[in-house]
Amino acid sequence: MAAPDATPSAPSPAPTSAHSTRTAGHPSHPSHPTVPHPPATPTRQFTAVPQPPGPAAHQQGRGGPARIGPYEVFQLLGEGGMGRVFLARSPGSRLVALKVIRPEYAETPNFRGRFRREAESARRVSGFFTPPVLDADADAPQPWLATAYVPAPSLHDVVRTFGVLPEAGLRALGAGLAEALPAIHDAGIVHRDLKPGNVLITEDGPRVIDFGISRAVDATQVTRTGAVMGTPGFMAPEQIMSSREAGPAADIFSLGCVLVYAATGQGPFGTGGTAEILYRAVHHPPLLDGVPAALGPLVGACLDKDPGRRPPAAAVLAALGDSDPAALLIEGLREDLARRQAHAAVLVSAPPVPMASLAPPDDAYTDGGSRRPSRRRFLWIAAAGTTVAAGGGAAALAGWREEPGKAPARGGSSGTTGRPAAKVPAGPRPRWSAPLTKLESARLQLLGDVLVHWEQRRAIAYDTATGKERWTGSLRLPSDVSGDPKWLGVRGSTLFASAWGGEQGYLFGVDCRGKQKFAHTVTEQGADGGFADFAESVLSVTGSVAIVGTGGNQGYGVLAVDLGSGEVLWSRRVKGSDFQAYAEGSRCFLQDNGTLRCLSLRSGSERWKVPGVIKPGAYPHLSSDGETLLVTSTKAQAFRAADGKKLWTAVNETTTISAARIRDGRAYLYDGPGTVFALDMRGGKQVWHTASPVRLTTTGGAQDQGPSVSSSVLAVATWATGDVPGFVVLRARDGKPLWAHQPSGGKAGDASGGKTVWLLQFDGSTLFAASETTLHAFRSDTT
Repeated sequence: MAAPDATPSAPSPAPTSAHSTRTAGHPSHPSHPTVPHPPATPTRQFTAVPQPPGPAAHQQGRGGPARIGPYEVFQLLGEGGMGRVFLARSPGSRLVALKVIRPEYAETPNFRGRFRREAESARRVSGFFTPPVLDADADAPQPWLATAYVPAPSLHDVVRTFGVLPEAGLRALGAGLAEALPAIHDAGIVHRDLKPGNVLITEDGPRVIDFGISRAVDATQVTRTGAVMGTPGFMAPEQIMSSREAGPAADIFSLGCVLVYAATGQGPFGTGGTAEILYRAVHHPPLLDGVPAALGPLVGACLDKDPGRRPPAAAVLAALGDSDPAALLIEGLREDLARRQAHAAVLVSAPPVPMASLAPPDDAYTDGGSRRPSRRRFLWIAAAGTTVAAGGGAAALAGWREEPGKAPARGGSSGTTGRPAAKVPAGPRPRWSAPLTKLESARLQLLGDVLVHWEQRRAIAYDTATGKERWTGSLRLPSDVSGDPKWLGVRGSTLFASAWGGEQGYLFGVDCRGKQKFAHTVTEQGADGGFADFAESVLSVTGSVAIVGTGGNQGYGVLAVDLGSGEVLWSRRVKGSDFQAYAEGSRCFLQDNGTLRCLSLRSGSERWKVPGVIKPGAYPHLSSDGETLLVTSTKAQAFRAADGKKLWTAVNETTTISAARIRDGRAYLYDGPGTVFALDMRGGKQVWHTASPVRLTTTGGAQDQGPSVSSSVLAVATWATGDVPGFVVLRARDGKPLWAHQPSGGKAGDASGGKTVWLLQFDGSTLFAASETTLHAFRSDTT
């Protein structure tokens, strides 16, 4: 994977969107021997939020500052597949961005030699538009590289917060990049990951970062997995096909992608799943709508599929003509830069940094409830007697937003912004904890007085009062079913499952006691004698009607089933795998290939439709409060349920946002960069938004159910320090973080935390939370 978008800039949320390009095939596209095709199951990009360094990255003294090599570490700026980037200070009080490589790379044969050679090459890069590489240590337990710290936001953050650039700003941006790339190439380096997160915007032009060690990590990644390093949407076709073929012309292609992003707010190959974007980059023309007409021919030439036809950097620079770096300083950015520079000045002269833990060691508990000192410490900075916020003086805990009344420019009004104290309290001791049978890709759902922990092959119910196992799901299968049933999860008062007998597809229901309620035949062999479709999912249930998603040789479909009689009320084919449906009252809402439809629940007749709601491949989520239908994908869009009239748009992003949970007139959701939102359903106004103290995570795509919400609080799963999963609980009224839970002393993959996202489910004031191995019950409204 590529380096994180955690950049040598002031601490602010920085996106990490590098993904392995090794993905599954898809039947809707012609076969290609190398290029990945869109997957049948959704993928989701994840984005890192700045967070404190973990103990594996450095040695820390109790009560003293953390150090990596000779550097005093202040804060973790971000992380990704390659490693972590820290804000640190040299013995001479110079601020540096310190990149620490993950252990799995350092332990790979020949990596350290490659790292040493790449670091030496990077130190030879000189140019106005590239921060200098200052120091490196290939022999450290975890190799590291230090570059000059630039107190400036990334282009990604500039566009996301302040908006797209005007033509003059685009020319200044392109000119800076066209000067930076030859300086990098002349040192024998191909960047391979030029993207908005790796371009900083300063008062006197852009700065290109993260050019130092990409080839060393790329070679290691290819050796270990056969995958290609890079960021979907900004990779050249030849880089997607084979990283070894990526030369300087690949960086020119990325330059064109960056200009499109700066002009439009998204890359030239759209949004959606990783494989979808990669496929378009190789096979489809770029989307240049929104690029100024005068720059269109140049950008199009940079994005030529044939690297031999792309212009060299010198030709790009000449075509851009005279430019003024001041044109980059769009409204609001100058003030932002001033705050970051003030922040850097405070850090340079700050006294030694004290360490503060997430919770006092004596109050920390393991998953099993035993007392144990916490080894997880959150880093904060106090200077001149003042605790200062990230981006506005010095770093506060985990990258919280600075201004209480100002929201990013994402559509909708700003509302208020939650601001925590210097640390997020640890959560209460669980009311009870019980062992949990480990399942792969599991989910946790409430069914009456039991919690169902399930995956496709197995479903186990646990008592909500004690956590004891009550029953394991079992079915009476028809004689023509030869394989195991597939569990589909809980909808309403039923745990659903399906099975297939070749000529028939079955849908089963189980109640909260584990008793089978019904077995209905929902699909049958077609007139042509082909196999019956398989019941793949239960998308929604209202009253006695279930909306079922099907798949088979003829593609995908949706059907409505009366659960009392087993009658299939209606069925229809859909055009792609990213369909979604939501039923409520007498309506069924269906999103199919970008078109939103309202169907009669029992007849399937169409009441209204709205085309072009999302771009195909965006994997949307649907929810409703009865009057308003909410569609979330890369933005939140509201439609009047009665007639489909567009009401409002909010939280407009370049990456996928979560499903929305609607309660008491508000919709709760979160975005990739790690911000949780509360939206007023009447007009889409942001009631509040709060940046998570640790990196949010989701199950991704269609499986992402959004935050878990009760009447007073909401809970979101997180990845915390050291890559140990946990969760954070926020107050629903104003977004204030109330408490966070992370296994004390846990390591990624161990029994106390594991690598799996925590599963969260509310029942009144009780929050049920499941790790890989343990089920807990917490009092959720503890402050």
